[in-house]
Amino acid sequence: MANFETLIYEVGDDGVALVTLNRPERRNALNPQLLHELEEVFDAVESDDNVRIGVITGAGPAFCAGYDLTPNQERPTYSATERWEHTHWQAILVSRPWYSRVPWIAAVDGPAAAAGNVLAMSCDLIVASERAQFGEPEIRHVAHSPHVLLPFITSNRHLREFYYTGDFIDVETAEKWDLVNKVVPAGEALNEAMAMARRIAQVPPFALQMMKRSINVVYDAQGFKKGQDDHLMIRMIEGLVPDVPEREYLGKVRTEQGMRAFLDARDGPFR
Repeated sequence: MANFETLIYEVGDDGVALVTLNRPERRNALNPQLLHELEEVFDAVESDDNVRIGVITGAGPAFCAGYDLTPNQERPTYSATERWEHTHWQAILVSRPWYSRVPWIAAVDGPAAAAGNVLAMSCDLIVASERAQFGEPEIRHVAHSPHVLLPFITSNRHLREFYYTGDFIDVETAEKWDLVNKVVPAGEALNEAMAMARRIAQVPPFALQMMKRSINVVYDAQGFKKGQDDHLMIRMIEGLVPDVPEREYLGKVRTEQGMRAFLDARDGPFR
């Protein structure tokens, strides 16, 4: 396994794989390097029969701030076809715990935002601490969630409020909405998630993987996979539509004035 710069990957003798997003100075925002390293880890889990279950968490005060929107980053140049595939690749990547052969537990001990929220919600189970928050504020700058998962997890009224406002919800609300399995004191999410993972890892792995497959095919029969595919198409179309004034204005603020000014302009009206 390669030496990673933006995450830590460990597999214990108990069959538990632990992935720690390790950009605490950027609130574990998903820059291109972290995305590629995360893909490599997900691939490693799928090919390693010693892994029975995975746990994913974030170093520092946040679980994950979503895609790294820091302006003026060096980014690769894509052809039109490559850009289409790359946009879908990013969205599909943060949903990979759902499609993994093994169960995943998210240990959330701080904010999980935007793509970071999708990464957490794509896990089979979530252990959240009292300081956890969940939100997808990207609608406020005319962007789309990588994956609209909540229709399969919580009620219609709750999910519409969540997606329409871009507001964060605290862990008590997340628990009421059945978005998390356990709420623990601050600083204890990872310990509790590892204890849960070790318990599940004692189940015969073939039986565990077949049970996950059986659960997932029920969701697919209800339209889960088709819903994701159709959502990705809508997401791409949204990004291609020109002359959206709010998106152009906020993009200009981010590029010319930086992230703090961008967030103030975007979120100020909602405070």
